[in-house]
Amino acid sequence: MKHLIMGTAGHVDHGKTALVKALTGFDCDTHKEEQQRGITIHLGFTHLDLGGGNTVGIVDMPGHRDFIHTMVGGASGIDLVLLVIAADEGIMPQTREHLNIMRILGVRHGIIVLTKSDLADEELREIVKEDIAALVQGTFLETAPVVPASARTGEGLEILKDAIRATIERIQPRPADGVFRLFIDRLFTVAGHGTVATGSVIGGTARTGDTLYLLPGGDEGFRVRRLERHGAEVPEVVAGDRASLNLVGFDRERFRRGMVLADRPLRATILIDAELELYEQGVTLGRWSQVIFHVGTYERQARMHLIDRDAVTTGERALVQLHLPEPVILQHGDRFVIRNSSDEWTLGGGMVVDIAPLHHRRPKDAAVAAVGKLTAGKLADLIAEQVRKFHRATTAAEVADTLNLTVEKVRDGLAKRIADDIVKLEEKGELLLYTEEGMENLRKGALKAIQQFRRDNPLAVRGANFDEIRGALRMDRDTAGESFLRAVLRRQVEKGKLKEKEKTYLPPHDPGDIDDTLRGHIEAIGGYIRECGMQVPLMSVMKELAAKRRMGDKELVQVLLHLVATGAICRMGDEVIDRAVVDACRAKLTAHLEKSGEGITVAGFRDLTGGNRKSSLLLLAIFDNEKLTRREGDLRFLAKKN
Repeated sequence: MKHLIMGTAGHVDHGKTALVKALTGFDCDTHKEEQQRGITIHLGFTHLDLGGGNTVGIVDMPGHRDFIHTMVGGASGIDLVLLVIAADEGIMPQTREHLNIMRILGVRHGIIVLTKSDLADEELREIVKEDIAALVQGTFLETAPVVPASARTGEGLEILKDAIRATIERIQPRPADGVFRLFIDRLFTVAGHGTVATGSVIGGTARTGDTLYLLPGGDEGFRVRRLERHGAEVPEVVAGDRASLNLVGFDRERFRRGMVLADRPLRATILIDAELELYEQGVTLGRWSQVIFHVGTYERQARMHLIDRDAVTTGERALVQLHLPEPVILQHGDRFVIRNSSDEWTLGGGMVVDIAPLHHRRPKDAAVAAVGKLTAGKLADLIAEQVRKFHRATTAAEVADTLNLTVEKVRDGLAKRIADDIVKLEEKGELLLYTEEGMENLRKGALKAIQQFRRDNPLAVRGANFDEIRGALRMDRDTAGESFLRAVLRRQVEKGKLKEKEKTYLPPHDPGDIDDTLRGHIEAIGGYIRECGMQVPLMSVMKELAAKRRMGDKELVQVLLHLVATGAICRMGDEVIDRAVVDACRAKLTAHLEKSGEGITVAGFRDLTGGNRKSSLLLLAIFDNEKLTRREGDLRFLAKKN
């Protein structure tokens, strides 16, 4: 069973609603005002049973010029059109306008119905058919069948049904996967059931029990209590269906025309890049224009900026950027219509190519070329351009959120084709994306950070670890950039451009060791400290030794830090002492306090160890810091063990 929607189009009073009633038995003019005035004002909805389990939803659209905005909302999402032309009147202004709107909205299939055929003789019919042939030349209806029909006499109705069946056979249904979206065209309350929203499903699938979101808006979801297609309850509705959705907890006060129902929170936009074509004769638009922008049921005044030329005229295509006053939910490929700012006539329309564009104030050739490339509709190009705009590493999930796509759609797009300048990596089940230039800058930045670490830490017997490299690059934790950095480091090690030592990274020819000169400095300073024994080494003497070895103050500090880090000496404040002395004195003090059970004074410790007051104070401070001892007044005791 195909899921398709058929719309009617044509001039007011050419018999669209009467034709639908003759085909289906249902009068779509259900409003009192419509019945009184004898014209369609609101969208009408019904369906046609074609037999064999196939039905087609029908949207009956108003033909009067005052209700073009309603007509555009109903036409969005239809798969085929019945272009209705009265045999006794022929082509009229809204006939042309509706045909152009169908072309703009990307409708590719249709049938021309010559209604009220009982009011025209054969000669008049032939004249009208000749006019129709001229009208549709070069359009999607150029080869469409022309079916004379009369709602009053029943002439041609079965032939028309056969033509509808044949046309439906040729139409490929819309994909039922992807993001579910439905522009709401009606909202009403049913006693005992609550709020019901209706519209044409333009993408994805919704099922009973699913949670849907009213967008743009908050993150609050509404459970689907009941779904209907063609008036019958169904477990799911898919792209190409006219659907009614009964939603639990839905607040009608939050609704405004132009909102959509979606199966996930989606990104709203007020800035889009698009491809535009003008259809209205004798119209030229300059670099900046004020227009009325229609997409789905969304209708707002918008500023339109030409980005690849200074003017566009009838029959020409242009790249434009549209600035919208209120946010709208869109995807690449959505079709839109523009009308003049006083809403008197339809100018043209086109296709949305980017819902997250850069602001093109004075677009450069490269920017214009990038937007132009997106008009080809290739998903891989759209994804690649989005990755470039991030100027950082990203994920397939983030790209999908930005473009209002599913992650699966992004993955599929990249599986078939990927731009030469885009890199993709799979890490822990997540697809990561970056530009080649970004990867190269990351490689250079990592190497620079590693080299700088070695310069800043010449006495380290290791390279820079991952956190030190990440910190030098000012990169946040748990990001796509961090994952790419790990991949870059791994690749550089595999290629021999870096080497790994104990989970640190070094330049390929760096042994990660201390050279002979530095080793001599360490031996000299460390030897002096060892010779001091129980005497506290003097900084003045160490500086003299350093000067003799042509060491600066910075190098001396580095040597002392190295001796501390390797455990050769102990440091407390600005004073140091040999580790062997500390260990020996610790053992003597521990044995004494355990045996005596009494505390010990500084003088007692000095006598016990054979040192002086200065070294005793330093050693006791070290033991206090180690939590070996505790001080009570002038005495030290062994600290209680937890």
